[in-house]
Amino acid sequence: VVNGVAAAVAVGALAAVILLAVWAVWPRDAKIDLRDLVWIAPFLPVIVAHDTGRFSYLADRTPGRALTIDLTWVGAQAVAVTVMIATGLTSAGGLFVCWGIGAAAGATVFVVRTGLRPWRGRPLRWVAETRHLSGWFTATALVGQVQVQAVGFIVAGQLSRADLSGLRGGQTALIQPVQNFVTAVQGLLVPRASRLARDAAAPPARDAAAPPAGEDDAAAADRDAGAAGPAAGAELRRLIRLLALAFTGLAALLVAVMWPLATLVLTHVRKFSDIAPLALPMSLQAAIYLVQVPFTSALRAMHRARLLFVQYVTFTAVSLTALVVGAHARGLAGAAWGLTVGAAVGLAMMIGLYRSSLHWLGRDESDRYTDEGSTRALPPTGDTVASTLP
Repeated sequence: VVNGVAAAVAVGALAAVILLAVWAVWPRDAKIDLRDLVWIAPFLPVIVAHDTGRFSYLADRTPGRALTIDLTWVGAQAVAVTVMIATGLTSAGGLFVCWGIGAAAGATVFVVRTGLRPWRGRPLRWVAETRHLSGWFTATALVGQVQVQAVGFIVAGQLSRADLSGLRGGQTALIQPVQNFVTAVQGLLVPRASRLARDAAAPPARDAAAPPAGEDDAAAADRDAGAAGPAAGAELRRLIRLLALAFTGLAALLVAVMWPLATLVLTHVRKFSDIAPLALPMSLQAAIYLVQVPFTSALRAMHRARLLFVQYVTFTAVSLTALVVGAHARGLAGAAWGLTVGAAVGLAMMIGLYRSSLHWLGRDESDRYTDEGSTRALPPTGDTVASTLP
């Protein structure tokens, strides 16, 4: 965790330097003004440090502490915004500063409570230890950003700016809340599932009943995990199956409520009546994202970062293709249905990758190291956190 915090601060500092360079060379008469970004540059290291603290708490299965530092962030930011408005200094740069102040408060609480000091960490060691995951996750995030921007360009190019505005408005109101919920739930599910995946992948113990003389703690932990391997594998399957059923029911309820309610509201507001036909495809799209949560969490827990990247690339390609075809055939509504088709294909592929991963769980694990000629599984993230967090 210390190395992770140090790496986060280093990345934030590098991003701050880039924003300062952009501010220094950006033309003042440009159509797009990026100079206000300079106000957030000094706060980038503490912003990413706060995020690192949140996820370390979640990995340690202490979401209450994660909530504490997030509430500190929100509270400090709210106070800063109130002061800004009261003094008449409202501006885009001022909002950036308020955001940074909140992050600084949350990061300070995290550092004080844990006793971690970023300057004691080794960023390069964190990169070396996590590159098999962080590299693929970073690439996946970049594909996601490209997908979002591509949707905007395609809709604006094939339809109109008004259609793009309607699509973005519908996504913000109907899909974005669900995506926020999905992100939060994954933060709770992955730590639990990762422990089960770790135990299920452990090599079977040769003699669980009679530990060898002189066995150290690490070897004993490996032997215990190996003995519990089959049970952990069964528990992982049972957990994902139960979650899949629960989220499928939640998705059905979501469509049953969101579709008629959104249609009713949009049709009675003249400004938004033209996007009322988007209620059904967007409700279905949000529901599909809900059903996908357990399978995505399982692949993350099993460290299948490459498969997640392949799934997202496929989802993006199908979504954009279906978007073009739908927009050409039926305009804005067709574009929305095209994105729903892409989400459905992404769900089907995610389920298939999950089922495939179960068959070779424990083989081709890239997060293993060799210690004096023996292969031993790394401890899960949460165990590492537990040794440093009070």
